[in-house]
Amino acid sequence: MLYIIPFISAIIGYVTNYLAIKMLFYPRRPINLILFKVQGIFPKRKTLLARRMARLVAEELLSMDQLKEESDRQATQGQIKVAIEKEVEGYLRDKVESLNPILKSLINDQRILQLRDKICAEIETFIPRITHQFFRRLDKVNLENMVFEQVASFTSDKLEHMMMSVIQKELRFIEWAGACLGFIIGLMQVLLLLQSGYNLEI
Repeated sequence: MLYIIPFISAIIGYVTNYLAIKMLFYPRRPINLILFKVQGIFPKRKTLLARRMARLVAEELLSMDQLKEESDRQATQGQIKVAIEKEVEGYLRDKVESLNPILKSLINDQRILQLRDKICAEIETFIPRITHQFFRRLDKVNLENMVFEQVASFTSDKLEHMMMSVIQKELRFIEWAGACLGFIIGLMQVLLLLQSGYNLEI
């Protein structure tokens, strides 16, 4: 009957979008159909995707210049100082606890803090030098190639899982949007047929 056309169109719209989304990842390996080969877009373009992701990370998200600038910020330097003080104090307290009771009684909290401050003051004098040496060595590392090799080594399953974890809701929306659009188109077809005098019972 004529009124089932919108529902059929909705099913067609949903299935069409569902298959289109699946073809992003499947088939994993190329299938030869004589005239042409069929393969999922992401498996087929994995190398290109890995290269573009690597370039994005290296140039926009994690460039060496940005790392250097961040390390020179006062807030970052302050965080480093706090972290060092915490580690040094923890180390000193552990050592004091391991001393015999007589020596342990001679070292109170005030002395531990004084010793911590002296050690940290010495450490702070050579942190800039160590940081400079670190970044000088880091400049020789090809970050883009590292990211490229890592992403290119992903299996198709891992790549699909990674992509779906980010855009799964959006892809589901596309599937149901296809169903809604198909329903609307089917409904419009019914209305046009009715206006042209089509018999509803046929």
